[in-house]
Amino acid sequence: MRVPAVVVALAASTAIACDDGSTPIFSCEASNGRKFIELCAASPPSLDGFLEYRFGTLGRDGQEKAVELVFPAQREGSLAQFFGATYTSKGVYTQSVRFGTGSHAYTVFTRARGSRDEGAGVEVKARASGKVTTIYCSERPRFYVFELQGLLACDPETPVGKACIR
Repeated sequence: MRVPAVVVALAASTAIACDDGSTPIFSCEASNGRKFIELCAASPPSLDGFLEYRFGTLGRDGQEKAVELVFPAQREGSLAQFFGATYTSKGVYTQSVRFGTGSHAYTVFTRARGSRDEGAGVEVKARASGKVTTIYCSERPRFYVFELQGLLACDPETPVGKACIR
């Protein structure tokens, strides 16, 4: 089911890194409320829009304290730097957006087995060693991945091979 952009803006989770005029596609607090993970898109998401990954620190008041990583550096043409997918592997349904920068690849994800939550967050993979570090959300995030359908390339690096947002 596709969620209208207006609903996305009103139903955003508690992390707050997205700028005015952008819509949180994925948003959660991580590390017991000390960090935030977000994907921010143009409002409304469109082919001439943008997508940004933001990760950072929250203050004691739950507000953005410091943005530690923003990808990409430029919004123009940013959609081409991300891959999106929805797929089921071994009974687990996954929604994901992946990108790479420097020596690491990042995958923002939610996973569920039936109606049971199997976790959400961001996986950071060191390209040279293959070591994966996962930063889990402290709360169940909202992930409006279907807002990106037709805007992101299919992801060829999923456990089921090439997968698209469907």
